[in-house]
Amino acid sequence: MKLRTDKRRQRQRKGKVASLNLVSLMDIFTILVFFLMVNSSEVEVLQTSSDIKLPDSTSEQRPKNQITISVSAEDLIVQGRPVAKIEEISGDLEPLIAGLKTELEYQAERRGEIPEGGHKITVMGDKEVPYWLLKRILYTCQTSDFAQVSLAVNKVGGAKTAEELMAETNSSPAGAAS
Repeated sequence: MKLRTDKRRQRQRKGKVASLNLVSLMDIFTILVFFLMVNSSEVEVLQTSSDIKLPDSTSEQRPKNQITISVSAEDLIVQGRPVAKIEEISGDLEPLIAGLKTELEYQAERRGEIPEGGHKITVMGDKEVPYWLLKRILYTCQTSDFAQVSLAVNKVGGAKTAEELMAETNSSPAGAAS
């Protein structure tokens, strides 16, 4: 008798096709999509590499989505394309950075007519970037009609005014040691 019931169960299992209940899976995905839509408008992400450590700032303004120049310890990169090596730039006495100028002229050509005040550009430089290099990058940008320059920074908490920051800098012993 037992043998007969086992065979009957095996036949019933062979005939059935396993089914998947998609209702609960759809509910989870709906909640996930809703969560992502609500929270996606809050954050603006700039493409950066791990070798660039941005300086901190308390600025309330957000950067606009525009052409980005990334400055790391080794390379100068425009929109993800390497245009110059830092060691080559440091050995050159010319104030213009040739590879950067060529790339910016190409980008300006693609954008068409030059707006009043020049095109907008964002410079993402490591907080250890030397001032001479930043100065040469800004000079090259201005000569290529990219005069509206923004510097990318990490936003830190607290909305202090410029006067409060200057007062802190002037009152600290490190600020007075110059």
